[in-house]
Amino acid sequence: GLPELMDGRSVFRLGAERFAELTGGFVSLGVRLFGGCCGTTPEHITALRRTVDKFESARTVFVHDEGSVRLTSRSRLVRIGSGAPFCLIGERINPTGKKALSVELASGEFSLSMRYAEEQIEAGAALLDVNVGAPMVDEPQILPALVERLAGRFPTPLSVDTSNQKAMEAALKSYPASPLVNSINGEEGKMEFLGPLCRDFGAPFILLPLKGGDLPVSARERIGIMEELLEKMDKLKVPRVLALADCLVLSISSRVDAALECLKFIRYCAENLKLPTVAGLSNISFGLPARELLNAHFLSLAAGAGLSACIANPASRHIREAAAASDILLGKDKDAAAFISAYAGWSAGSASMPCVPPTGLGAQPPSSDGAAGGSLLSGRLEQAVITGLREDILPLVEEALKNGLSPFSIVNERLIPAITEVGLRFERKEYFLPQLLRSAETMQTAFTRLRPLLKKDEGEEAHSKIIMATVEGDIHDIGKNIVNLMLENHGFEVVDMGKDVKAADIVGAAVEHGAALIGLSALMTTTMSQMKDTLELLKERQIEHIKVMVGGAVVTPGFAESIGAHGFAKDAVEAVRVARRLTAR
Repeated sequence: GLPELMDGRSVFRLGAERFAELTGGFVSLGVRLFGGCCGTTPEHITALRRTVDKFESARTVFVHDEGSVRLTSRSRLVRIGSGAPFCLIGERINPTGKKALSVELASGEFSLSMRYAEEQIEAGAALLDVNVGAPMVDEPQILPALVERLAGRFPTPLSVDTSNQKAMEAALKSYPASPLVNSINGEEGKMEFLGPLCRDFGAPFILLPLKGGDLPVSARERIGIMEELLEKMDKLKVPRVLALADCLVLSISSRVDAALECLKFIRYCAENLKLPTVAGLSNISFGLPARELLNAHFLSLAAGAGLSACIANPASRHIREAAAASDILLGKDKDAAAFISAYAGWSAGSASMPCVPPTGLGAQPPSSDGAAGGSLLSGRLEQAVITGLREDILPLVEEALKNGLSPFSIVNERLIPAITEVGLRFERKEYFLPQLLRSAETMQTAFTRLRPLLKKDEGEEAHSKIIMATVEGDIHDIGKNIVNLMLENHGFEVVDMGKDVKAADIVGAAVEHGAALIGLSALMTTTMSQMKDTLELLKERQIEHIKVMVGGAVVTPGFAESIGAHGFAKDAVEAVRVARRLTAR
């Protein structure tokens, strides 16, 4: 439980037996490591040991469903195979045939990659395949950087696609969950390196039945290679529940039996090897007309044979229709809920499951009146902040300046209302901390570009200065840093003193910088008492014009009032409101 400050000391009210009762129950969910944090005593651990022992006899060990793999992001789990809905893996973050994307990746830029990600998610992709393989691209550097950016922005799990083993290892270390590794084949040393790596990271992977220089064209050849790969996995103690079989789709324009052999292989993997399967769908139609139509019908046949997922363009209407229809016909769409939701208004010849336009550059139609700097541009600026489009904000700011909007108009009439809306959504619990941070960082990017122009403007108003610090003895500053970002986005000039700062240094800085307000943060009850030292020092030096607001995980309104603080903020959004009130002239 959270600590409480009583008579100057930290008190934890949660007793040992209740602690053990609440914690020990997690044994039945598969948890294998238990411990205690602040406030834990030997009695707590002793009670926990007794309770865990009691659960041991009745515990259920969590085991993956046979024939399925699980991919995760920070906040989402996607299951592929064994009765799960058909999984559409977006293929577009791949520079092959995309000159602009290749150039951008080579320069370390990710705007197009982020846009492609958003478009594919809007179209219904459950996973995003990420490939940066192009001339002049340093894969071991660029791939993990892009993976980090995507994982921080979107909840959709990723499939990491590279033949560069160093790049794959770096990407796995950068990803905060369990991505899909694309792929491991029979090449010498490939399984020996990547198999244990995937095992240790808990990352599912695609097994590609490819060995040597020749393509295995028959189902029998592919099955032989697949069984060899599985035997290698067993020797390396790599669990089979991590494997997803690639059915190695070949073009029917070069082999008339390509689809039939592929379907045989899919059935064998599903029925005999108990492996989920994936296909690079567009290969089947290479060199033929009406490719989307052919791809969609092959998907239906393959899904009937047991195909679990495909890598394709989720914007394809026919692909989405085939996947949705296959799910309901194969009993994977319970009560037809997903199909009805998507197709209730469908009629013959109608466009079904339309994509929602992304909210980045070029997402909105041209203005009908063509007015420079009008509502269209304003809406795009605001939307970029609200949705946290960090990569798009600077071009939009430059366009606004080019069209005659003043730096002050952009900040006061466009950006600040947008970040205010983000704050309101956060308070209504429509947004959460990751979204708040993305929007704040987007706003900060724009504000950094505009700040020099604002300083040149003769009409610039003086902004209040705020000293921010984590109090002495406390080394936690994440919350304070978020508050700093929000305050700066609303026009305050923030002087960040850092963490573990003495009261004398805080007051000295406030006087030196002519600050109107001091913001104090603390995460621990043992350090929040230091806040009172700053207030007493201000009183001792008879400095009455500098106000103090306090906050932090363990700080309460009652505590703030008891030490004489002028304001209390429970989070970064409220901190802006309190700061405005305390600095109002």
